[in-house]
Amino acid sequence: MKRISLVFTLCFLIVTANAQSLQTGVNFYEEGNYEEALRIFDSIEEPTSYLFSGKSYFALNNYLKAKKVLNKVDSTNITSEIFYEAKYTKALADFELQNFSASLDALFEINQFSTQGSVKRDAFSFYRDLLNYLTLEQRFSTFKGVSYDEIRFDLVDAAIGIVDYPSAKSLYTAYTNTVQISDSSNYENVFSVLKDSASYAQRYNPNKYTQAPTGLSYNIGVALPEFDMEADEFEITQHLYFGIQLAVERFNSQNNRQKAFLTYRNTDADVENAAFIANDLIWNHGVDAIIGPLFSEVALELSKYAEMYETPLLTPLANSDNINLDLNYTFQLNPTFAIQGQEMARYAIQTLRYDTLAVLAEKGSLGEASAYAFLDEVRNLGGEVVRFYVEDLASEGYDISEYVKYFDPEVDTVFNYNIDAVYAPFTGNIAQTLMSSLITNLEAMGSEMSILGSEEWETANINSGRLPETNVYYTKSFEIDSTNSMVNDFESEFRLRFESQPNQFAYIGYDAASVLLESLQRVQNPEYLKEGLKSLNNYRGLINRVSFDGSRINQNVKIKRLSNSN
Repeated sequence: MKRISLVFTLCFLIVTANAQSLQTGVNFYEEGNYEEALRIFDSIEEPTSYLFSGKSYFALNNYLKAKKVLNKVDSTNITSEIFYEAKYTKALADFELQNFSASLDALFEINQFSTQGSVKRDAFSFYRDLLNYLTLEQRFSTFKGVSYDEIRFDLVDAAIGIVDYPSAKSLYTAYTNTVQISDSSNYENVFSVLKDSASYAQRYNPNKYTQAPTGLSYNIGVALPEFDMEADEFEITQHLYFGIQLAVERFNSQNNRQKAFLTYRNTDADVENAAFIANDLIWNHGVDAIIGPLFSEVALELSKYAEMYETPLLTPLANSDNINLDLNYTFQLNPTFAIQGQEMARYAIQTLRYDTLAVLAEKGSLGEASAYAFLDEVRNLGGEVVRFYVEDLASEGYDISEYVKYFDPEVDTVFNYNIDAVYAPFTGNIAQTLMSSLITNLEAMGSEMSILGSEEWETANINSGRLPETNVYYTKSFEIDSTNSMVNDFESEFRLRFESQPNQFAYIGYDAASVLLESLQRVQNPEYLKEGLKSLNNYRGLINRVSFDGSRINQNVKIKRLSNSN
């Protein structure tokens, strides 16, 4: 959570010898030129300068430095207006640092003791917003940390209807065990609401997410490699980032209550750099989530730190099956090879009504995971894989004829299987060679069995002269949705903003950022983001559809049919 947009009262008397310089600093501050403002404020030792210096550091997201400077504003020798303005800004900084108890204490004190109308109104409004914003876990720790019993009561009261009945009851019990209860009407109201669980459930919908304070901003980290302009990969990361930018700009234009900001870091292609990037984004920029990186190896390393700091990481392209092992905070937009194998199995059994299948894949390739996932899912659905070959094809010169010949019932005289289709998830540089070899072998057999494959099969040479009756079905993760009305708007905005035509990576970047921002808008508090992403289903993007379906891997895989006229 990064910046809170605030309007402060700037009507202070400047009566020192440094009045002219101080006013220049205030002008820089009002223009948003915080670095120049700090250059002036930090050279002047007086309360008003301390106040504006602290507010400038706050605007630059340096909350610890902001608090340190604002602590110099002493209530014993200045007007109460400056003191409570500084106190309010410290409360906001503590909120950003998730020191919620300190923030609530300060806001409560402003409400109790300040006579300044504007600051008091702002403090009261933010106090109520903060009480409604906290998750149950945050509420628990804040309850123990605040200094006033009145705040503890407000924490319990605000939780009514937000948390489930057992949690609300426990909060109330904690309150009654902590303080001396007076016979107040507020106390009686809470007591009556919690008399029984049935009436509570009937009256409230406790599964809803909390409401974020107006002006809350989300900081999204972007970890992508940079390439030289002459490199083939240059436009991949450039357009990915441009797409992310457009999603954030659209989010900000459509939302008055919350805003989003980006913090970019260059990962290069270096696995060792991932640790520095993760720590920098989380420690120094307090990001709520990270989009990236580009490569699976770097993503695997970055995911360790996402897990450590409980910060969601959304990888737009990396689809290795190793990234998500035993991790709870890494989400993959691009379905893994295992998911592709599962989805192809479901399509074969449930849609094509096949029940007798074969599998041929290269051992050690990415397609190996697809092959085993396909095998397991076929068996789960009641089908049968009668030939299963995951072999070291490189050691055999990629000659697959010895395996394919057993797909022919005339050769396999023992079992005489009539195989409906062969699943051949060929990947990598050798994929085209293996596809051509499989086609040649099936043609020699005069086979009409279907071919099920990976995305590489989209470019296979199947024509009416070779295999006229053969159907080829393949998985595809990304495809621009021409039926989505937003595609044309995106293309127009992209050309206007960046003076170029978007490539497919621009669409992927836009969808990745939109998935995060839509989830944040739904859950409000980033503490809920992990669960919010897991519950995201049927998101219709520009280039792919996203359904995490309770998992951390996109389960939505397109199955395409290759025309034999290609």
